[in-house]
Amino acid sequence: MTDTVFSNSSNRWMYPSDRPLQSNDKEQLQAGWSVHPGGQPDRQRKQEELTDEEKEIINRVIARAEKMEEMEQERIGRLVDRLENMRKNVAGDGVNRCILCGEQLGMLGSACVVCEDCKKNVCTKCG
Repeated sequence: MTDTVFSNSSNRWMYPSDRPLQSNDKEQLQAGWSVHPGGQPDRQRKQEELTDEEKEIINRVIARAEKMEEMEQERIGRLVDRLENMRKNVAGDGVNRCILCGEQLGMLGSACVVCEDCKKNVCTKCG
């Protein structure tokens, strides 16, 4: 089998990209998403320095991203604190009483829903 693949006979099997290009194939080469029209300006651009305006824009984007990251960390910290406070202030058992406020659940009390996170019962006011 390898002798047919590597032989120089005219009827051998060829991978499509191995065959010589024909005149109508050249148009297909230009159609790909990775082809940059006018490749020369790209080469020239790589050798140039960034302008002060471009550097300033980049610095503003980086500063904004850092500020957003800091704000997100603060938000996560507040959520963790809130969760810890909820765990400390549990009032019910999560079965017959609302785990958050301790209100009686069931036929004598209020209706209940199941918390998706902890799978405990809470009243509709807390849930």
